[in-house]
Amino acid sequence: MQQMNTKIKKYISALMLLTSVLATSCIEPPLHLPAQEVKIEMSIDLVVLNNVWNLESDWEHYWYYGWDNMDRDLWGDIAYPTPTSYEARRYFLGEKPGGPHTNVDPFTVYGNSFRRTYEFGYYDILLWSNIDSKDGTQVVTINESDLEDVKASTTVTRGMTRVQSVVGAGSSTKLLTGSDPDSTVVVTGLYNQPEIFYSAYPRDIYISEHAEDYDYYDEQEKCWVKQLHCDLNPNVYIYLVQVIIRHNDGRIVGCSGDNAISSFASGISVNTGHTWDSPALVYFGSRYKAKAEYEGEQVDIIGGKFTTFGLCDMPSYNETKPSRIYNGGRKDLKNYLYVDLTFLNGVQGTLQADVTEQCQKQAHGGVITVIIDATEIDVPPSPDPGKTGSLFIPTV
Repeated sequence: MQQMNTKIKKYISALMLLTSVLATSCIEPPLHLPAQEVKIEMSIDLVVLNNVWNLESDWEHYWYYGWDNMDRDLWGDIAYPTPTSYEARRYFLGEKPGGPHTNVDPFTVYGNSFRRTYEFGYYDILLWSNIDSKDGTQVVTINESDLEDVKASTTVTRGMTRVQSVVGAGSSTKLLTGSDPDSTVVVTGLYNQPEIFYSAYPRDIYISEHAEDYDYYDEQEKCWVKQLHCDLNPNVYIYLVQVIIRHNDGRIVGCSGDNAISSFASGISVNTGHTWDSPALVYFGSRYKAKAEYEGEQVDIIGGKFTTFGLCDMPSYNETKPSRIYNGGRKDLKNYLYVDLTFLNGVQGTLQADVTEQCQKQAHGGVITVIIDATEIDVPPSPDPGKTGSLFIPTV
């Protein structure tokens, strides 16, 4: 498995490129006034997925579904990708730090360096990585209407029918079908899962007039050098989902590939990495695999991967305090997993499982596992005309 960037620590070196008005043989390098160029170079420190997931042992020990070539073709690698370009927003604050963002200088950074002209004074810089997709599209939308708080969210993908009849029972799982004539249907939006991207927000960067405020003078570049450091943190986290079907014996023969999970954040602050407190139902795909192995037992299994901004009202991942436990303000919300099952008679029903505890113990991504016994689930009868066993319906 590709080992990718999760803490995504980036070191930013600000190189003050100043025009000399004296001969290069001068003993003391000059500092030219009143303006200068600054070259910012970022070097990426790549770490493995486990550093964000912070598992005590190998996460693959808990992951029975596997990840074959078809999974990779459908949903990509189980990895955090390395960015190739960044969006930068530079805010000049004037002579005092902590000022408001009254204007912005936007530009795109290709590679790992950029050069701009600066006035002396204080600056904030917001950086976020662009998304590299095969077809050049993305579902993440960036809203820059508030210069103090740039927001990211995703688009709505389809509708979901919520039926109330229950076939079979369990403490945390149940089967929802459309066979009950008294069932009601509610249509709600299903959100696309966001692509993975990262951001950093170094603040109060001081561009000084005095040579002693810089770290050294670069003879080759003919510039003063000021070194800065910041962390680029992930704004999107990876979850792996598996439904292990025991004692199946042909009762459940597949899945539609439609899945959703409730009460994940509908957006995030790009500046702070803090998630919104409003919940969303996130859509993702899955596959059915027969004859998998689970702790020495032959089982069938449904698996998939989804990405998310995280749980609602949750602070950003903190590399210096990598706690996995959810400490946000919406512990009241329940995370329900919905997975469409196909039965031997061709009827579909949607499994609902309460995975709140698993999600809150893995607030920055991890493995979600639901284990069901097929003998405890009644095969649903064929629905009446106009009814559906699936919770998922397409919308335009």
